[in-house]
Amino acid sequence: MKPVFNFPNIITAGRILLTPLFIWLMMSKDAMQVQLSAGVFLVAALSDWYDGWYARRHNAMSSFGRFFDPLADKVLVCAGFFAFVALDLVSLWMVLVIVGRDVAVTALRVVADRKHQPVVTSRLAKWKTAMQMGFLWYVVGILTLRQIEWASSYIGGRTLDMLFSPWIIQSSMLLLTILSLITAAQYLIENRHTLRILTNGSLARTTP
Repeated sequence: MKPVFNFPNIITAGRILLTPLFIWLMMSKDAMQVQLSAGVFLVAALSDWYDGWYARRHNAMSSFGRFFDPLADKVLVCAGFFAFVALDLVSLWMVLVIVGRDVAVTALRVVADRKHQPVVTSRLAKWKTAMQMGFLWYVVGILTLRQIEWASSYIGGRTLDMLFSPWIIQSSMLLLTILSLITAAQYLIENRHTLRILTNGSLARTTP
């Protein structure tokens, strides 16, 4: 797959570059930096919408962009989940399942593209990604509100604690983990023809 450095893909690359800055700010002990992390995340999330809109409006879509854009989303989401583990908000095993699924699917897409084989992405998988992003928004939002004195006073500490309870966070993560497993199985089933071609091709190369 040949990289195409048009304007939408440059925006997508910027989203990847913003990811380490977002993580560093969010994990900071400084209240202002935690608030800034929400701003960086907002810019990264809006760039996800804008690059797609621009590509469609100006006919700047490419096969590389269709691969690169969801990859940037996965980098942002997976990095955020690992940051939540470091902050002791979620369980590591759930994050490993989610990230492992995304890594395996991305690797398969790369191999399939090199063999010019189509890859089907289910609607449920798209919903799964949207829910992961929504969960990131939720956690980052609560973390930010806790650092804003007037907002924390207005909403109330007990309300914020309730919204950020381990039960809500862990239940949401469990749902996302289950969806990752379901969409992984669905992905393998819907792309079994492509997998069969790739497997047969690998066996043919290794057979003397």
